[in-house]
Amino acid sequence: MAESVFEAVKQSITVREAAQMYGIEVNRSGMACCPFHDDKNPSMKLNEEYYYCFGCGATGDVIDFTARLYNLSPKEAAEKLAQDFGLAYDSQAPPRRRHVRQKSEAQKFKEDRDHAFRVLADYFHLLRKWETDYTPKTPEENPHPRFMEAIQKKDYVGYLLDFFLENSPEEQKLWIAEHQSEIAKLERRVKFMADKTTNRERLQEITAGIEQGIKELFESEKYMRYLSVMSKFHRYSVNNTMLIYMQRPDATLVAGFNKWKNQFERHVKKGEHGITIIAPTPYKKKIEEMKRDPDTHAPILDADGKAVMEEKEIEIPMFRPVKVFDVSQTDGKPLPELASSLSGTVPHYEAFMEALRRSAPVPIEFEPMAENMDGYFSSDQQRIAIREGMSEVQTVSAAVHETAHSKLHDPKKYEAEPTWKIVMVSEGGTKHDFRLDFATEAEAEQAAAEEGWRYVDENRFEWRLEVEEDLTAVKQAAKNRNTEEVEAESISYAVCQYFGIQTGENSFGYIASWSKDKELKELRASLETINKTSCELINDIERNYKEICKERGIDLTAATEPQQDSIEQLAADIDQFTFDYDPYEYRNNADSREDALHELTATLRSGDASGVREWLQNIVNEDEPDETTQKAAELMGRLDQLVPMTEPEQLTEPENTESVQPSAEYREALLVLDDTSYLHVQPCDTGWDYTLYDVATMKQMDGGQLDGPDMGRSTAVSHICEDLGMGGKSIKYAPLSMIETLQEAAYHQMQEQVSQQTTEAAATQLPDAQEQALDEYPMPDPALTQDDLEKCGYLDGDLLPLSKERAYELMERDLTVYIVQEGENPEMAFDTADLDAHDGIFAVSREEWEQSPDFHEKVLERQDRQLEREQAFLSHEGNCFAIYQVSKDDPQNVRFMNLDWLQSHNLSVERSNYDLIYTAPLDGSGSTMEQLERLYEQFNLQKPVDFHSPSMSVSDIVAIKQNGQVSCHYCDSVGFTQVQGFLPENSLRNAEMTVEDDYGMIDGIINNGPKEPTVAQLEQQARSGQPISLMDLAAAVHREEREKKKSVMEQLKSQPKTEHKKTAQKKSAEREL
Repeated sequence: MAESVFEAVKQSITVREAAQMYGIEVNRSGMACCPFHDDKNPSMKLNEEYYYCFGCGATGDVIDFTARLYNLSPKEAAEKLAQDFGLAYDSQAPPRRRHVRQKSEAQKFKEDRDHAFRVLADYFHLLRKWETDYTPKTPEENPHPRFMEAIQKKDYVGYLLDFFLENSPEEQKLWIAEHQSEIAKLERRVKFMADKTTNRERLQEITAGIEQGIKELFESEKYMRYLSVMSKFHRYSVNNTMLIYMQRPDATLVAGFNKWKNQFERHVKKGEHGITIIAPTPYKKKIEEMKRDPDTHAPILDADGKAVMEEKEIEIPMFRPVKVFDVSQTDGKPLPELASSLSGTVPHYEAFMEALRRSAPVPIEFEPMAENMDGYFSSDQQRIAIREGMSEVQTVSAAVHETAHSKLHDPKKYEAEPTWKIVMVSEGGTKHDFRLDFATEAEAEQAAAEEGWRYVDENRFEWRLEVEEDLTAVKQAAKNRNTEEVEAESISYAVCQYFGIQTGENSFGYIASWSKDKELKELRASLETINKTSCELINDIERNYKEICKERGIDLTAATEPQQDSIEQLAADIDQFTFDYDPYEYRNNADSREDALHELTATLRSGDASGVREWLQNIVNEDEPDETTQKAAELMGRLDQLVPMTEPEQLTEPENTESVQPSAEYREALLVLDDTSYLHVQPCDTGWDYTLYDVATMKQMDGGQLDGPDMGRSTAVSHICEDLGMGGKSIKYAPLSMIETLQEAAYHQMQEQVSQQTTEAAATQLPDAQEQALDEYPMPDPALTQDDLEKCGYLDGDLLPLSKERAYELMERDLTVYIVQEGENPEMAFDTADLDAHDGIFAVSREEWEQSPDFHEKVLERQDRQLEREQAFLSHEGNCFAIYQVSKDDPQNVRFMNLDWLQSHNLSVERSNYDLIYTAPLDGSGSTMEQLERLYEQFNLQKPVDFHSPSMSVSDIVAIKQNGQVSCHYCDSVGFTQVQGFLPENSLRNAEMTVEDDYGMIDGIINNGPKEPTVAQLEQQARSGQPISLMDLAAAVHREEREKKKSVMEQLKSQPKTEHKKTAQKKSAEREL
């Protein structure tokens, strides 16, 4: 029998041959640059039967490779390969079983030998690098674990490399067979350690980023944003402030994962990425040193003349990168807020200025000055002068500016007097201040000798104390005038930003020119000065401000009174809204906007707002719900508050109700009460119908009727709110189109209630029934989820959680297991002893798990549950899909055949010839054909990791369930063709017949017309204690839902009012209207 094109191609052409044919260079080891992503170094492995890219994960056979390379369907790719390689095939022939080309023993041995040699060579170079990088600097230094590993194993690995080069193939083959597990472990370790960076390397990267950020910072807008961030985090160092600014400039309050959870009762949202900062992580260490005399500092000797040694505990400062999260990245308990933050015109201005006076080092006075000067600091008179008559904001800004000058730039204060300091110096050249302000060098040297301090850090650098002259005061005195102005203005801006005082008129345009000729060291020094001084001023002002408010009886926790709305502001807002709504109509009706606004203001002042109110109501009722309708509803609410409806506007009936539209006061409306409830009111023959909904859940809460046919809507709403106990609530209008959404939600809630009752009844009948679900990602430990890792502070998705028992199992199967500790980076476990020592959670690499045989086995286990998975698909409530492929035995030889071929051979598409391969929810929206095309692309180009079957191709069946309707589609040569009868039409009846044995009874239940029990009847039986059949109940629910033909609105309208409304007490009996 002649071969089909698929068989001819797969049996004759290897992936490597195809790649070389199409211009891809393949090296001797079968590696090539991946054409499917931007690949600089070879990362794609090309074997005879399949390819795999270690960079992007692309994989498949020779047909998949060609199809993806040229964006073809599988059949088009197979035909192209056959044509390019000159293969003969029968286009009408069904495929036969493929014959796998077997590798020779020599080929297998060569691949194994090359692989082992590459792993050993990589490991040898890694050990040699560790031996150089982690060599101890002093004899007393404890050797690094990586240095110890290099010393212990480098010579042995070198011997093995020589062994591979010099010994016979038989000896090599024997060694490889005996050490397969060890080679696999070494390969994983090399890969893991090559990608893992040390704290030192990470700190170097972060520091380089900070320095680059400082260089780029001094542009006007960037600098202002940085100062805003600095004001919120004024207690942080310049480095950490810079890191927060570069990663999240809108941050307001940051904390670690556990601090949010334990101290603030908030949790970090899923998927959020942390902000990296540098945190101190000091540790204590015991050392032995000579005991010294407290007076002479000479060593104390014992009877033998040897120095007496004593044990001393020292604290070693260290730093490492940690993750923090902004409050906007968290959910949970609300944070306490200051109810009275200073803004605008500076509330309690006198108290704030007094706090500023107490925080300044010199007196602050007011005096007349020229308009081009806001204030000055006099060094000779030691006082600050501020210009009289400025606004409160400008006065505060100028006072902070001059206070900064008085603290930093006083020539008398910063005369260059020589001082000395003790610094910590490392072998790497790094220096940090230890103690300052020594008058003489001798005094500093004596203090350093008393400390007797030294240590070796994690990078193997030895630190010691040295004495040097402190040139801070000299540098401070040498600052030029421009630098002083930059520092003072920056401090003023940051302090005002912290207290909510907007100083937008200040300009930093000269910042860029000032910073142009400055070195990085000078820029950093200025930032540190600004940071430190701003922090001092903020703390002093805040402390003094609270004390003054307490002295004067000012309650800072009292809520500020909201600014009252005015008719002038309302008229201006309505005028602007009118212009934005239709500028052309506005210009046609108004000569000038100024005259139109004046006329509208006069009209509203006179109390005549009927025309404006009706126009806004028409927009709310007739337009599609969007920002425009929301704005119109908001303006209507403000209009009702400021310009109440007049009596004639409320009660006047139109003369001809058939031709004249009723006024807004007699129309249906939807209102929002205190942003917590919706109130829907509509006129009826006897007065007003009303329904109350919850805003959050859209659940119907209350309803009724109010008597009063002559009552206007505003009066009716007032009475209804009083009856509901909601009098005095704020009332705003909402778009009328929202009513349909609320009614639909009410209908769905009614359906859910019926469904819940059905489920509860079913549970009483089958308490052990297991809920079916669509195919899910096979976790390595089903008892744990990704949330368990996130609770430990690990938010990246590259690891999967394991229990201790499962960790032992996977380690025995040569998978790399990681130890996860809260707040720490995961560490690799090298043997079971590491697992024994840890009682918490473990993890495995997602990539390694997906490549393991266990993962593949879990995916294949799905095939043993064909019926259960198909029933889960058919009963799934949402939109979903299922993929069927021809079963492995393929008795009719229909694999890869199009529908024309099946019809020409009198064959039909039958479910019995197919296996259910994959089910999943349907993402996105669109028509059925759009969904099918999207699935075809996904299952050819971006297949899910748990889809371990051939790419979607001709002869596959895709079942789509949308809006409760199931349709089956055959993957044809071009596009998809819908097929009938693949799945049973009455899927419920089919499922029942697989569970029940009495087919006659089922026929009687499902098909006997009027004799079938209803849901109500079955529920009544259950309540009376009589047993009912789950199948009877499910069939009744399915039957009644199928018979419902009305739309949601028709069903709601057809319900009696007594079912969802209660009659309120008639107002006509209480009040005269």
